Amino acid sequence: MTLVYRNFPVLVLALLLGLSARAQDIDLIGSVGWDKSGNGIRIHAERVENNRDRGTSGFLRLQIWATDEVYDEVSGITGYVLGKFNLGPLNAVSYFANPHRTVPFLRPPPGIYYTTMTLEEETGDGFVIVDSENFAGAVNFGQFGQGIAKDLAPRDPPDITFVGDVSFLAGSGKVQFFAEQILNERNGGRSGILRLRLFATSVRYEGGGTLQGFPMATKRVGRVDGGFFFQNFSAKASFRSPPSGEYYVTMTLEELVGYAWNIVDYVTFDGPFDGRSLF
Repeated sequence: MTLVYRNFPVLVLALLLGLSARAQDIDLIGSVGWDKSGNGIRIHAERVENNRDRGTSGFLRLQIWATDEVYDEVSGITGYVLGKFNLGPLNAVSYFANPHRTVPFLRPPPGIYYTTMTLEEETGDGFVIVDSENFAGAVNFGQFGQGIAKDLAPRDPPDITFVGDVSFLAGSGKVQFFAEQILNERNGGRSGILRLRLFATSVRYEGGGTLQGFPMATKRVGRVDGGFFFQNFSAKASFRSPPSGEYYVTMTLEELVGYAWNIVDYVTFDGPFDGRSLF
């Protein structure tokens, strides 16, 4: 990081300030960004300027934030700090050229977030945001993915089926399965052992034939007697991310018959999903 003092003639400086509406106080100028690598996050900016005509700024820092909503760049920001880069104070009419540093990465809870860089100055009331830049698009942290299918009806002819809402929520190596009801509509007899599985497939699975895909998670359910059901089944299982690519996601309900697992019901969630960003 290089600290540069500017000694412009007064008229030239006035012209430059007139051309840039932002160049009035302490500003981020040019391109800014961040990159995550392993346990670190690299924070970089093209330039940080102090356009005040006298004195020295308070202590300056850059922070990368993860927020649930796009930051409005007006009110205070609420979210999770992913990384902090301390710059220090900056004299008036000077700038930091190409400040960049890799700092510890602070992982937020699993989820999909918007990200913002803030330039903050320490004052008597603490740090305040003097400039900020929102980054385009949403970012996934924590190998996060989710899907929900609502108001499923029993299948015809009657068998073992999902009923109601079915969903999955994956994050940080775990997946939460949920099924409002797993119903055995057979006239009598107990089912074989049942299990739930989650698959990533390159084409949308619509039933029939063999399901070919990447198995991401498996959870045993147990057995259910004819005419009975599991209500609000919810359980966690270990989760494996698929290779990078675009996928559809299917949850299967499978029954052990002899030595083979048969798919008795399934849900293919709306998609496709991006394996790089959703898992």
